[in-house]
Amino acid sequence: MSPSRQGTTTLLGAEGARELIAFLTRSQQDGPQAGPDTAVIERAIEADGPVSRLRLRRPTSEKPTEPRLLDRHVLRLAPAPRPATGPPPPLFPPSTALLTDGLTALGSYQLPLDTKLLPLSQEDTLEEAVHRAAPLHVRVVVDLSREDPLQGPSERLLRLHDALFRTAKACAGLPALPESFVVIILGGIDADRVQHPSSGLFTGFTKSLALEWAASSVVAVVHEATVLKDAETDTAAESLAGQLLPVVSFAGGDRLLLKAVQDPGTAGAAAGAPRTVVAAGGGRGIGAVLLNALAHRDRPRIHVIGSTPLGSGTVDAAPARQDFIREHSTGPDRLTVRAANAAYDRLAAAAEVRATVRTLEEICGAGRVTYHACDLRDPDAVRRVVGRIEAVEKDGIDLLLNIAGTNRAASVAKKSLADFRTVRDLKVRTYANLKAAFGDRMPRRWCNFGSFVGFTGQNGETDYGSANDYLNTAAAHSAHRGAGEFTMGWTLWRDVGLGATPIMRRFLAKSAQFTAMPTPEGVGHFLHELDQVEPAPLTVLFGDAERATMELAAPGYLDFCRTPAQRPEPSPASRSARPPLPDFFVDGIVDRGPDRLTVLRTFSLERDAYLREHVVNGYPTLPGTFVPELAAQAAMHLVPGRVPAVLEDIRLDAFLRVYRPGRGETKKITARLVSSGPRESVVDVEVTGDVLAPGGQLLVKDRRHFSARVRLRDEPVTAPRWEHWDDQGAEPVADPYHLPNPAVLLSGVFVSTGDTRAHPHGRRARYVPDRPGIERWFSGLVVPSVLLDGLARTSVLDRSDGDWTPLAVPRTIRRIDLYGGHTDATLAAAGTRVELYSLPARLDLESAEDNRAVAVTADGDVVLQIKDMTGVVLGHVNQTTGEYRGRRSTAEETTP
Repeated sequence: MSPSRQGTTTLLGAEGARELIAFLTRSQQDGPQAGPDTAVIERAIEADGPVSRLRLRRPTSEKPTEPRLLDRHVLRLAPAPRPATGPPPPLFPPSTALLTDGLTALGSYQLPLDTKLLPLSQEDTLEEAVHRAAPLHVRVVVDLSREDPLQGPSERLLRLHDALFRTAKACAGLPALPESFVVIILGGIDADRVQHPSSGLFTGFTKSLALEWAASSVVAVVHEATVLKDAETDTAAESLAGQLLPVVSFAGGDRLLLKAVQDPGTAGAAAGAPRTVVAAGGGRGIGAVLLNALAHRDRPRIHVIGSTPLGSGTVDAAPARQDFIREHSTGPDRLTVRAANAAYDRLAAAAEVRATVRTLEEICGAGRVTYHACDLRDPDAVRRVVGRIEAVEKDGIDLLLNIAGTNRAASVAKKSLADFRTVRDLKVRTYANLKAAFGDRMPRRWCNFGSFVGFTGQNGETDYGSANDYLNTAAAHSAHRGAGEFTMGWTLWRDVGLGATPIMRRFLAKSAQFTAMPTPEGVGHFLHELDQVEPAPLTVLFGDAERATMELAAPGYLDFCRTPAQRPEPSPASRSARPPLPDFFVDGIVDRGPDRLTVLRTFSLERDAYLREHVVNGYPTLPGTFVPELAAQAAMHLVPGRVPAVLEDIRLDAFLRVYRPGRGETKKITARLVSSGPRESVVDVEVTGDVLAPGGQLLVKDRRHFSARVRLRDEPVTAPRWEHWDDQGAEPVADPYHLPNPAVLLSGVFVSTGDTRAHPHGRRARYVPDRPGIERWFSGLVVPSVLLDGLARTSVLDRSDGDWTPLAVPRTIRRIDLYGGHTDATLAAAGTRVELYSLPARLDLESAEDNRAVAVTADGDVVLQIKDMTGVVLGHVNQTTGEYRGRRSTAEETTP
């Protein structure tokens, strides 16, 4: 028995006692560096089971050491000001060569006639095309919208990545380098600022190429847009602008840069000792050192997966190289000196791995360390090894260390395609193969060994930079989905690995560009990161030498990183200057807390007579497109001082109707604060109401009508640009909602569209606001709700079964983006002409296919856009006769 902290007694049992004795014995034998000074015992007793497993609190990674040379930095995307430039240059100036395999991403984009399209087919053809074109500008368009982010890069994408390298290599052989080299990554980031995992392949390449080609404008633009036209203005502006970093992202209308924020992490944290560890790589070098440290501290079961066959040797040290070569380069079976050197390298590697495994087993115990020889680039081989490990480790894997990597530095001019693939593939394919092999049985924690080079790039490292930045974006994507994954960006180690070679040591001493990290410090950083209860997805280590190098290469970048992230509290003056909160849909607040708010709103035909102009199945009905306004007003009351920028996950579950005069319908609007930070506040809103019988009896309490998520910002989002379609091929289509029918009939202020027509690219119309009606009813709205209603209706302007046009009501909307702070009232008062567009050309609203609708001013500024709307078709109207044909069966009472 042992004394507990409460002074009572805890029974350990025979198994627990044996484990405790073994732990204390090992700690005493290993000395103060390997174990705690005092063993702190924690018991977790299961209420309905036998004696539970003994859990021993580990020593933390914080020990008195010499001052550290490197600081831990957390990487995250942050808003950055747009470069101060004049009118943007054309994206495809004269003498431009284009490389892409995503012609669908070009959409309707019209390339200049003199743009040279580079071929992707045979290897010699691409290089010959570059030499013939001798381009002054190169554009590479990458379409990630077709790439499954959960499957790793496809072979198609890796071929394009190969072609990117081959294009740069061919350009390096020209008499003069290109003036600009721009990589455009479409679908490379989402609205939550999470990059597509495969975007790192191209951003990492660009970072290193920008350092090699310092006299050229080399930049990668990672864009939320999935067609080139939508990214054109942003990319063109960046193509010749001065950059703090050669990678810029655009999401939600914001320009973003990667910021390195110094963050020491949580000292003395304890995330729990891993009991089972899988290391992909780690038999030699840095991995072996860190596995040794982890074994001393936690004594886990360890599985090392490596490409080195151990053979039948039993000796843990290879003979001297010169003796081996002398012996094997003479006699009848002699080898060439080169072949003898290669044979020696294999022998020495096997001996080193055997020594690592033997040492780990001595620390962890007999039978607790297993080595699996496997080519990590072979998906079938990795799957078989993982299967064998899982067959033994029934409780799953606590920690995976993705360590594998190799390096063959050379400029693009001198680097071979074979070397480029070798360096890239070892990290990229290893990661993808491990993910595929584990499937949905992922290790509880996943630590990738990345590099400082993945963050900043480095001369001669286009392949290594690509691979390591891929680990960055892949980890960030996984972490956003809730996986316990992170990537550590290492710098060079002084005593082990690449930094320990005599040549590299001389280079480090002479260049002063990198800090040579002592082994004890590297071990400390590693254990400290494992100890974080919630590790940051991306961290990088660097010190004074790296800071000086970055400041020289990118003046001002470190100042950008030091910018305070906290949003300052508004001053009393700014509070008094705030405009009054909107209250058209807020009768009164009935409940309020720091992170919640409930308001009531009673709808009646006397007060809300505009509902008579929006009739669904014979009843005055609130348009589903007014839900964003209800949600926005409640959110703004909860978080005063911010304005709606994005609405997401809008669900329209039940109509909000007023059935007869003199009988109001009272609804409850509940807002809950999800998060609030320097950039935005996120609020979830739900609209509910009681269902009453004609006699007033309660039938259903708090039936949900609508729900939505609102993202509030300090200021309206700057509008992106849109190029208007020409009208060639357009055919007039009457708006079916304006034709007499019993399903959905609009009149008055809701007759808001004109010049409605089908178009080869989709559908289009013109916004025709009823200014007197808007000023009478909707002058206090913050969302252009009448415009939103007309834009949503534009998506039904299709003919089916001959001359029939559907009448549909929205059911869900994935996302609505608001730009520029426009309202129906400001647009009507200014007489702003607004064009409405809906795409793709073929659209089935009852399916879950991607779709988009955009409202654009005559000057090309986007006012708002709808992404991925679904609906329910209630019936059809004949365009020629006006006849109405109802649907045989509808979910009329459950879908608005």
